[in-house]
Amino acid sequence: MQEKIYNSSHELLNSLKFCVIDLETTGGNPETEKIIEVGILKIENRKISEERSFLINPQKEIPDFVQKLTGIKKADVEHSPLIDEVIDEIIQFIGDSILVAHNTSFDIPFLNGVLKKLQRPTLDNKVICTNIMTKYLIPDIMSSNLQYMSDIFGISHSQAHRAIEDARATANLLLKYLEFFEEKKIRKINQLYYPRNKFELDRAIIDYSEGLETVFSTLSKVSMPAILSVKGDNGVILTILPIKNPAKEIEELKTYLTEFRWSQIHIRLSGPFIEGLFFLNSNFVKIPEVYRNKTITYLKKNHPLQVTTNPFEEQDFVVTPHLINGQFIVYSFLNFSTHSQLVFKFPAHKKKLHQFLLGQISRFESQQKGKRKAFIQNDIKDYFLALFQNALKTEPGLYVSLKNAEIKEDPKRYLERIDKLLTENPDPYNFPTSHL
Repeated sequence: MQEKIYNSSHELLNSLKFCVIDLETTGGNPETEKIIEVGILKIENRKISEERSFLINPQKEIPDFVQKLTGIKKADVEHSPLIDEVIDEIIQFIGDSILVAHNTSFDIPFLNGVLKKLQRPTLDNKVICTNIMTKYLIPDIMSSNLQYMSDIFGISHSQAHRAIEDARATANLLLKYLEFFEEKKIRKINQLYYPRNKFELDRAIIDYSEGLETVFSTLSKVSMPAILSVKGDNGVILTILPIKNPAKEIEELKTYLTEFRWSQIHIRLSGPFIEGLFFLNSNFVKIPEVYRNKTITYLKKNHPLQVTTNPFEEQDFVVTPHLINGQFIVYSFLNFSTHSQLVFKFPAHKKKLHQFLLGQISRFESQQKGKRKAFIQNDIKDYFLALFQNALKTEPGLYVSLKNAEIKEDPKRYLERIDKLLTENPDPYNFPTSHL
């Protein structure tokens, strides 16, 4: 049976009914542990329409760590119904809705475990996991837990690890994602379950049939650094351009892009401008030789800069905010290559960051004998260094430069400097709230 294609994303998404569910339990194994709380709510016409909350008597002790996590104690549930007594109401409430949870591989097996024990049919509803959906929509995200996602999107989540509060936060996260799907013009239900390679929030893919005006319309809404990739037949890369402020380069691009026989144009948010430079350096050899001069000419025309000093000699490492709030990138210039950078969360990854830096320094001192290596494509080396140097000078508040001695001798001080960068630039790119 052919899948229905709707007239609009709005029509498709408003036609769907969801039931969002969250469970609190005595442990993680549905075979041996018990449910202690259920929170469920309905979404219809993209609005929360109804909700239920149940405390459940598990007929077993609630471990201390669960009590601390949830705040649910024996006294709270000892007079509550058993799960067997409320399962009918829960199943009736769910009905034929699409089931949603932030970790469906946890919540759904617990409910099905109860139904199996009662020799009842298990749930066969369609299922959406907002945790997995997050990783499809924001591929570079390092943490997708519900509290972090609530913080990013400004979703109220005052009582984490209480079922109805977690269900509300999950519902509001789903509603936020449905807004994105409408903007991305989703037309098939199946795309909602498998939103990969098309709906990422940090990129837009424009086919030739949509025309250059769609490209310029998209760029006009982007005020943060981005990478523009032009592809020809069979996905061959024709050019790659790091763009500092896309909305301001549209007039130049209108002339430039008409020179290509393109099939697709990809626009990807890069976070820091230097990330776009590194992407160009890594992929420059993929550009056919006939188009390399066009790329260099564009960079030269739009960024008429001169290298005054070699920025790679002035710092050993540079730390800057990643596109995603709460994540940072560290670049190593002791042995600069496509593998000499690390994305980390701060302050959660302090230890991981310090170990990476010490490892880079150890390799520099022992294997390289103190000699720096920089793998930069010769054709773009002057422009790369000039643009990189200019980025550090024009936006000093976005970068922290570190020296080897500081890292080895005074870790506390350099970590405080990174912490200050976080405090002063908590979310410079406003992503994923601002997205493509």
